[in-house]
Amino acid sequence: MKIAFLLLTLIVAVNLIAQTDTLPSGVYSWSNAKPEKTLTGERRQVLKGSTLDLAGLEIHTSTLSPGKTNHPPRAYNNREELIIVKEGTLKLTIKDSSKILGAGGLALIVAGDEQSFSNPSDKPVTYYVLVYTAKDPVNIQRGQQMGSFIKDWKELEVKKTDKGESRPIFDRPSSMFPRFDVHATALNPGMSSHAPHTHRAEEIILMMKGNVEEFIGNASHKAKAGDVILLNSNIPHAITNTGKVQCGYFAIQWRNK
Repeated sequence: MKIAFLLLTLIVAVNLIAQTDTLPSGVYSWSNAKPEKTLTGERRQVLKGSTLDLAGLEIHTSTLSPGKTNHPPRAYNNREELIIVKEGTLKLTIKDSSKILGAGGLALIVAGDEQSFSNPSDKPVTYYVLVYTAKDPVNIQRGQQMGSFIKDWKELEVKKTDKGESRPIFDRPSSMFPRFDVHATALNPGMSSHAPHTHRAEEIILMMKGNVEEFIGNASHKAKAGDVILLNSNIPHAITNTGKVQCGYFAIQWRNK
């Protein structure tokens, strides 16, 4: 009887753990996401749920019409945001600093920092918003010590490789993680980034241009510009450029230790 109870308890515990991980590895299509009109433009929800290390993960794009602002300056103490410009021109204000970003420009906004975005141009601007909350408690002091990060694409250092290009962006602590790593990769046609491999860190691949094939687990999946690829912890994966021109993507990883 006691053994049966222990087995039942174990099964329930395993099920509860599994239920907290709601987002499977795979390709999440931006073009198939339903556009929703907003007061300032448009919004597309790409994915929303939780993962092994994230209590909440939401990825969407926002489109601001010319001259529009997303909202008055505000701060969030329970989450971080990673902003990446998809197309157009975005004026991004964090605390008392503002910067104009073009396509590929990005910003990490740590918990507690006031922020606001606007479109200073005469054309729409579309940007990705990655909103996430770690399962570990937020560490606002650690985030404030490092500060938020903001850089335009043309400011990023370019390193030529035998497969294309690499742009290291940052590898640092944040208010959510002891280590948060973002870099950009460009692969020449036919090239693979690496052989199928695994790692403990979860990962997001954000496609900016071109067409690729992502090997995940034991199957291959096609992805194109705009798509988001989510790779869960310790799942085998590899990416190959299947197009006739160079592809480009951001690789985003977080580590809780």
